[in-house]
Amino acid sequence: MPNHKNRFLKLFSVALICVTSTYATDISKTVVPTKHNKNLTIGQIAEIQPGLGTIMIEFGHRFYVAYYAAKAGNWELAKYQIHELVEAQEVVEATRPKYTEALKTFEHGALADLQEAIKAKKWKLFDEKYTQTTNACNVCHKSTGHPYIQYRLPKEAPKFLRMAL
Repeated sequence: MPNHKNRFLKLFSVALICVTSTYATDISKTVVPTKHNKNLTIGQIAEIQPGLGTIMIEFGHRFYVAYYAAKAGNWELAKYQIHELVEAQEVVEATRPKYTEALKTFEHGALADLQEAIKAKKWKLFDEKYTQTTNACNVCHKSTGHPYIQYRLPKEAPKFLRMAL
């Protein structure tokens, strides 16, 4: 009897592995309805996730707005922009995991220092940390094979937002 039980468990385990493997390879074909009455497969959803370049446009934009907000003394706007920048970074960490370590190092290093300057509401400290953070961005671009991407702060504050309140 114990041999039959062991044999059954082995056969059951093999069958379970086969079913699980089959399901795992077909998961990208699973159809999910959207709130807009469109059916997409998991594979299609995965393919339309924003890439690093797309997220970096938002990243740079928020970084730029944060600078001029802080310069105008609008510390809440600066804080919000950096917070949202980190949120965008988390999208990259989820969709492009090969960049996670570098992004976490950046977040807990240069960005954390910048957030502390915002918290202290000290313009000179913020300006210094902003320059350091910019340098960290540009070093990261080089180290990830994108030396042609060098962030430069625009000379004027954005016109679409009121910087000072």
